[in-house]
Amino acid sequence: MTAERTSIRGVVETVFYSGPAFSAGRLRTANGAIVKFAGKVFVRENDPVRLEGHWLNHPKYGRQFEAEFMGHDLEMDPDGLANFLANHPEVKGIGPVKARLIADEFGRGFDAAIRASPEAVAAAAKAPVEAILDLQRIWIANGDFNAAMTYLSRFGLTHHQVTTLVGKFGSQVVPILEKDPYVLMREITGYGFKRVDKIARKMGTPKDLPSRLRAGLHYCVLDALDDGDCWVEYEDLLDRANTLLVMDTLDSREVIESHLEALIAEGRLLSQPFERLVVADPEIHRMETELAEVLRTAREPSPHTVTDLDLLLDAEGGELNPEQRDAVKTALSSSISLMTGGAGSGKTYAVSTITSIAERLELKVVLAAPTGKAAKRLEEVVGHEASTIHRLLGFNGHAYSRDALNPIEADILVVDEVSMVDVPLAWRLFQAMDRARTAIVLVGDHNQLPPVGPGNLLRDLVRSGAIPTTVLTRIIRQAGVLKENSTAILSGQVRATSEVQLGARRPWYVIDKFTDRDDVRRMLLLLFEEVLHERLGYDLIRDVQVLTPTHKGPLGTVELNIELQRLLQQKLYRLDVPDVEPGHRPRLYTGDKVIQMKNDYELGVMNGAMGVVVNAKPDGSLCVDFDGRLVEIKCASHALGNLQLAYATSIHKVQGSEFPCAVIIAHKSHSFMHHRNLLYTAVTRAKESVIILGDRWGIGNCATKRQVDLRNTFLSFLLHPETRQ
Repeated sequence: MTAERTSIRGVVETVFYSGPAFSAGRLRTANGAIVKFAGKVFVRENDPVRLEGHWLNHPKYGRQFEAEFMGHDLEMDPDGLANFLANHPEVKGIGPVKARLIADEFGRGFDAAIRASPEAVAAAAKAPVEAILDLQRIWIANGDFNAAMTYLSRFGLTHHQVTTLVGKFGSQVVPILEKDPYVLMREITGYGFKRVDKIARKMGTPKDLPSRLRAGLHYCVLDALDDGDCWVEYEDLLDRANTLLVMDTLDSREVIESHLEALIAEGRLLSQPFERLVVADPEIHRMETELAEVLRTAREPSPHTVTDLDLLLDAEGGELNPEQRDAVKTALSSSISLMTGGAGSGKTYAVSTITSIAERLELKVVLAAPTGKAAKRLEEVVGHEASTIHRLLGFNGHAYSRDALNPIEADILVVDEVSMVDVPLAWRLFQAMDRARTAIVLVGDHNQLPPVGPGNLLRDLVRSGAIPTTVLTRIIRQAGVLKENSTAILSGQVRATSEVQLGARRPWYVIDKFTDRDDVRRMLLLLFEEVLHERLGYDLIRDVQVLTPTHKGPLGTVELNIELQRLLQQKLYRLDVPDVEPGHRPRLYTGDKVIQMKNDYELGVMNGAMGVVVNAKPDGSLCVDFDGRLVEIKCASHALGNLQLAYATSIHKVQGSEFPCAVIIAHKSHSFMHHRNLLYTAVTRAKESVIILGDRWGIGNCATKRQVDLRNTFLSFLLHPETRQ
């Protein structure tokens, strides 16, 4: 084996796997030799290509070419040219016979002929001039593509990334990037500051380029949004940008501040003097300001006057406790109201009572939740149709059909799991409300984690007292051991393993004797190998969910998913999964449990949806069952990149979901992330059994560590300024 960089030319004969970031297959060279290749390229069968990389001896696949860069090969012999013309998917009207006529007539001089004399090519091929002009366009585009590929590959961009750039900017991509590489952040989805800055540094872009400084400042504000904050303190923003930009000059902070002031003056960023000077994206400030204006009207009476409410409560809600009764009365008499409480406090029964009373009064009730699973659970428990908030708003992936001019048709709207609702989604929802007709009931658990997106709506509302609020504090008798033990975490207690209740099952297990991370992982694998199905009767794919605080490390989702995939593929399907190469994504096989990481409106699969691969084809395409709905995903589709293994997920990712059995990793190695709301959110994902696995100190620390996530929000000022600490 040699690490010397070289290149090979040929036609792709067979594709084993092809995706945006990795492909593998066989190449037939001009002399007829067959070469196996794999690497960070995207290929299709019959493509004439030039691969650059090096030869290696793979421990499993033998001698093959590791491709690091690919270009379409336009320097072809007559046979290669004929094959290209006859088989290229974009070339229309040129079959094998016409392709051979062109190849025999022009051979290696075809490039000059198609560019300068398309009529001559049409005559030789006995083809319409229109078809040859279309071929000319495709051929020249491939030439531009190769030039861009050759230039941009020097900076570490993948084939898929360069394809995206050339598709966006065409042949002008190189001069555009040479002038201002930070245009990528504005024009190409997925190109963040750090990725673009790395490319710019390799291109020799000066560190004090104005567009670089502005992009860095804007990145710091957007990064705060990703962390859930709606604003950044002015001085803190300057410190963050100074650290990010590393300008190596004594006056760097002053230079950065001059550009920050320019962005504020231009309105691209906004500054507000609350208790201190803060900076924000103007859109998020506008949304929170408009939300606050709506919420200030919450104490107005409901649009629907309900007489004899106590009699209705006696008839429909005879089992309500005093707190639940107050919550229902508030919901039916207020314009906007909030009901919040922990696991087992009876929120769902109160919602059922609101629904039944409203239906008796012939009022139209609409139920919604942030995720599909949360909506489905609400629908099952209440016995009334529920939908996701996005579906309710008529979102099609690009636009919302419901707004102030076309509001949601409802007399009472109940929104569950409000802890998950971020500011942009809340703003969209309230914008689509007809306040003269619709009363809004917000329901949630303020002890759970805040939303993944920016804001902290539920906690801001509870802390401010800005709208009529009922906090349910009593655990109802029917809640059971699981919910009682879950709620005990909020007072810092992790109760010991409970008594047997259902056959061999217990609702609550604590396994806390493992101080070493490897021992925790071995115990987790042992549970899947010998306990969860064999002794407790759970379906290992559909019933059990492993939850962990982090993605990285031996107990993070990435490594746990690789281990669990290997174990379960062998245990359930007798398949030996090969090792995953460092830096590569695991391949998906039939039977794998997967999760969708982004909304895909073309496929109709939303972020957080879990499914099972029912067919993984040799070419890399998949058929996935998402709760009874089969979805086909092609091998070259971008949608493949949105799927990940889901045997283990982060706790944040499954908010709003429930599973028969939740296995929660709580170990001292994650102590920097631990707090009781995290553990509480994790254990309340279980419907039947919780297994907390880790070490005694780590589990105890997770329950006792209080971390009130205030977040930097404008609502915390606008609703009730003096509540801000």
